[in-house]
Amino acid sequence: MKDFIKAIFAGVMIGIAGMVYISVPEKYVGAIMFAVGLIVICYFDYNLYTGKIGYAQSHKDVPFLLKCIVGNLIGVFFVALSSSVNTRDMVMSKLNVPLCVTFLRGILCGFLMYVSVDIFKKQKSVIGICYCIPAFILAGFEHSIADMFYICCSGIFTLESLAFILVVIAGNTIGSLVHKFLK
Repeated sequence: MKDFIKAIFAGVMIGIAGMVYISVPEKYVGAIMFAVGLIVICYFDYNLYTGKIGYAQSHKDVPFLLKCIVGNLIGVFFVALSSSVNTRDMVMSKLNVPLCVTFLRGILCGFLMYVSVDIFKKQKSVIGICYCIPAFILAGFEHSIADMFYICCSGIFTLESLAFILVVIAGNTIGSLVHKFLK
């Protein structure tokens, strides 16, 4: 149960980061402020799927990772309920991108997520977070949990948005695991 609660808290932090990003008129400031979400997650060892997948050892980790995804979704949904940000246009724009491109953007985000978390784990430094998170946001890469938040805020709950999230999750997973094996 503790792992699940830590996953919900991670979702809440990504939801807050997403809300700040959307609310700040200057996209560079918003991208930098988004990093605060991952900094809190790392310091409190919350269970963010995109921060944990790169450390999976075997198929035995799948139940834990599924718990992370569900908990993260609950957390972002909770924040979305309290949000007045309008993400409908953003989400529609994301859904209009071919899924193969979305998949590649998910891989690149997963790669940067793994780098940022790994630097934090090894050096107890937020330097990787402070550079990698704004980089993936400004590059337009896709982060599955942040995208869950944007979709929850938009109210666009369709098979198309579900397919989009599943493709981003797959991309984030491959991006994290590929980088892990390149080390």
